[in-house]
Amino acid sequence: MADAPRSPSSFEVHVDLSDKPREFLEKCPRGLVPALELGDGRIVTESVRIMHALDAMDFGVDAPSLGGAREDVEAFTSSCDAYGEFVSAGLEFVGGGWGLVRRMPRPATVEKLERAVRNLDAMISRANGAYLFGAELTVADLAIYPFAERFQLAMREFQDGYELGASQSDGEANHFTRWLAEMRRRDSARALRPDDEKLLASWRRTGRLDYFDYETASREHP
Repeated sequence: MADAPRSPSSFEVHVDLSDKPREFLEKCPRGLVPALELGDGRIVTESVRIMHALDAMDFGVDAPSLGGAREDVEAFTSSCDAYGEFVSAGLEFVGGGWGLVRRMPRPATVEKLERAVRNLDAMISRANGAYLFGAELTVADLAIYPFAERFQLAMREFQDGYELGASQSDGEANHFTRWLAEMRRRDSARALRPDDEKLLASWRRTGRLDYFDYETASREHP
């Protein structure tokens, strides 16, 4: 947890998740992480809500020029906080929730996911850019990219090699697949992306997408 910064580089995190300090639990009774303490003392938890809070801060950096789309970005990102169409469909596909199963889901579940991806594909096409809302990266892209990346890996491993976005491949440009590739090329994504084989090893061992061993796991050894 960190105070609201004057610049993004001033964030520091010092919370041992296997032994959360009393001071942290007093400020954040449920002990949720990540957590952000704002300058007025308010605590913001949940990743999407934290992104909203950070997006509203003035870091002295010009925000993307979104014009009238800014409200749409906020609405889309807020829907992701309630697992939105794409995230909920992906979770259902890989195992009915956060769990993983080694069988293809029912046709209705497949169609639900493919419909969600088609909707994202159409959104990117209308925006006429590399990202969900045009040429500039927004919190909307950041809200769903981690899910998309892990869904793709889980589907290849547990759902008979299913390729996320494959239903859009008809010889023409697949906007969703290009978006996924563009996100993966970003320096921040490359820096934070865990090793696929190590992540798969932890999934095979636990059977869960939301697995984390608070006592012994690390980035190097999930």
